Formats: sequence, C-alpha cells, structure tokens
Amino acid sequence: MMNSNNINLVKLIIVTLILFSCNSKIEKSNSYTVNANIQGVKNGYAQLAMLDLVTNERVNIDSTEIINGKFSFTGDLKNPYLHTIFINGDKNKIHFFLENSKININANIKDIENAKIVGSREDSLFRYYKIDDIFDRKKGMEIMLNNPDYSFAAFTAYYQFQVHNISKDTMSLIVNNFKKPITETIYFEHLNKLYSNIKRVAISAPAPAFSVPDVNGDIVTLNDYKGKYVLIDFWASWCAPCRAANPTLVKTYNGLKDRNFTILGISVDKSRKGWLKAIEKDNLPWTNISNVKGWDIVSDDYGVKAVPQNFLIDPEGKIIDKNIEPHDLMERLNAILPKK
Repeated sequence: MMNSNNINLVKLIIVTLILFSCNSKIEKSNSYTVNANIQGVKNGYAQLAMLDLVTNERVNIDSTEIINGKFSFTGDLKNPYLHTIFINGDKNKIHFFLENSKININANIKDIENAKIVGSREDSLFRYYKIDDIFDRKKGMEIMLNNPDYSFAAFTAYYQFQVHNISKDTMSLIVNNFKKPITETIYFEHLNKLYSNIKRVAISAPAPAFSVPDVNGDIVTLNDYKGKYVLIDFWASWCAPCRAANPTLVKTYNGLKDRNFTILGISVDKSRKGWLKAIEKDNLPWTNISNVKGWDIVSDDYGVKAVPQNFLIDPEGKIIDKNIEPHDLMERLNAILPKK
C-alpha cells in the first residue's frame, strides 16, 4: 500500500505528464492569435482586457466583432499575462493566460466558465488549478515552489505575498527559485518590488510613518497614535470583502475602544464622494484617512496592492501582527490588550 508521500509523488508525476502532453504541441512565436467559437452567441462584440498591476484597474486591449459565434484577436506580448475576454458586455467573461502562440477557445455561453482553451502553455497550468487556489495558502505554496519556470507561479506569488503572513526566509526561497525567462517578466518585476516592500513591514518591524488627511482635511500621522494599540485597516468603498468585514470591525472597536485600542482606516479610494458615503453607510466610528488617489505612496510603503489588509501596531509603533481575519480579531486583541 502506498503511503501519503508516494501518493502525492504519483499525483505530481501525473500532473507533469498531463501538462507536458498538452504543451508539447504548442508552437512558440513572436505574436499571438486567439480564435474563439462561442456556442449560443450569434453576433455582437468581444473585448480583450487585462488588469493593470499598478492601478488594479481594467485596461482594454482590443475589441472585435462576433459573427455567428466566432471571433479572433491578434497581437504580440512581451510576457505571458492573464487576460479576460468579455462577451457582449461584462457579464460573460473568460479568464485565460495569453502568450505568443496560437490559442483556440471553444465554449458555450451558458457554461462560459468551463471554456476549453488549447495552445497556451501558461494557461494549461492556470486551468489545472482553481481561481481560489491562487489565494489558498497550501495550494499557492504548491504552485509557487513547484513551477518556477511559469509566469503563472510568479503571478500567484504576487498575491500570496499580499494575503498571507509568509516568513522572510520562505519568501526569499520562493523569489530566488525563479529563473530566466520568468525573472524578466512583468509579474516577477512587480513581485520583486513587493517583496522588498513587505520585508520592511514584517512582524516586529517599525510601521512606516505617514501623513494623510482625514475626512475634514486635518492631517493625521502615525505618531498621533503613539502609546496605543492600533489596527491600520486598508480598505476601499468599492471593495466588497472590505465592506462585508466592517460590521465585525465596528463590533470589535466598540467592545475594545476603552482598552487602549483603536482602528485607523486608510482608504485607497479615488472618489471622495464614494469614500465618505461608505463611511456613513457602514457607520464607521474611527478616524478614516485617505489621499483619495487610489494606490499611493502609503499603500506602497506597506506593500499593499490588494484590499482588505490590516496591520496591528503596538504602543511603541511596531507591527505585531498583520492580515488578521475580522472574526479572529476580538480573540487576538483580548489576549494582548490591558484589562479594564
């Protein structure tokens, strides 16, 4: 009988063989051609788009007409990159890794999430995993460590480093495990920069200073909170998980505000109106600050490229924990805050 280690080894070998068999027929070129056939759609328009890693905003790359369910895109890329095809609006979409090769997409509009995509080496690995695996600690570690020759692994690392408290030694191992040509990709470029920033905000490191206006335009600095435990909460009005967490944060704040604890909200909103409306609607009683410029120098200094994220700062201004789940926050704070 096989033990668990042998079973895992066999699984890894099978996955490798599957990927090799899929990728062995892929012909690399200096440009890409995407040919799509979508059943259930007669005519309309398809939009090719990507997410900008600096602004976290959608960038439209190309659009084309759909005729009898068929359409195509052509172009060239410097590196493989995750793209999305939107079909007749934003509701129906296909996420896939685009690279310079001939890619064929076949799908039914009623089951668009299970589109069959052939011709992209990167997409073969991306499609083997689920979207949630990119953010799952165990699966993410598997992707990062086992696939250092894939842009998808660097892409996964970029988000893993943000949502999990990975030790500096482990992050260093992951980053140094990537080789050319992956180290020349845009994902690795942003990963490496993020890694440098995250090292500066590791647990036990001093929290980076900042000076940011509050809702009334008064400047708030981190030094204003010297002597207090403070949860710095990075969020945005447009961030659904952030808004969903707010009721729990409000409950925690109200229960612990008399024990030398407070929350400081830092928004990465671009819309002042949207920011203020969210504060009012969610009844956020703590100080909220924002440069209202989206991702800025403050989020960069804290290595924040996605929200929500949080940092627990002690009275001396040191980071003692980070990215605490809202439902775990009360228990964590009860263990360290002074009793009444």
